[in-house]
Amino acid sequence: MEKALSFREARYREKRQKILSNAARIFARKGYEKASLEEIAARLKLSKASLYHYIKSKEELLFLIQLDAIEEARENLERVASSHLKPAEKLRSAVVSHVNVITKQRVIGALRQQELILPKKWRTKIVMARNELERIFTTIIQEGLDSGVFTVHDEKISLLATLGALNGIIAWYSPRGRLSVEEIGEAVADFILNGFGVMT
Repeated sequence: MEKALSFREARYREKRQKILSNAARIFARKGYEKASLEEIAARLKLSKASLYHYIKSKEELLFLIQLDAIEEARENLERVASSHLKPAEKLRSAVVSHVNVITKQRVIGALRQQELILPKKWRTKIVMARNELERIFTTIIQEGLDSGVFTVHDEKISLLATLGALNGIIAWYSPRGRLSVEEIGEAVADFILNGFGVMT
């Protein structure tokens, strides 16, 4: 059973999360390289010294924002993977859920930044967390293949193409685009399911 947080611990986490959310929006608007800790502190009406109480560096900010985004996506995918939905419905739900997470303003700016900026210890953690997302998608897809609902020429290529389509969204998504996030999610899900021989 998880230990209950003290009031002080809860306030610290809440403040730190607020810092991450605001920093993510600045990264999304200006780009990581042009953003500064001074600007982030000013937005939150904090001194730079106060900011350092919560965050030690801009690199740590990027790491934590990326990790939070991946963790949110993982929790959503785990719920879908463990549900009693049929394979095609499960994959659709997984895709729509994933698109919803990675297109959030506080997420996409950080995910667009190259994790190669990060020190190796943090970069390794990001890669491991992202691999876990891919593992869950693989499990969902494999369930459809094993049941005969999905039909493909080559399982490995189909899986890689699916992951590529999902990972590529952050490169072209714009909140000013003609489609809503929900419409994009459904369109991407249709595309992927059609690739697995499921007519939508």
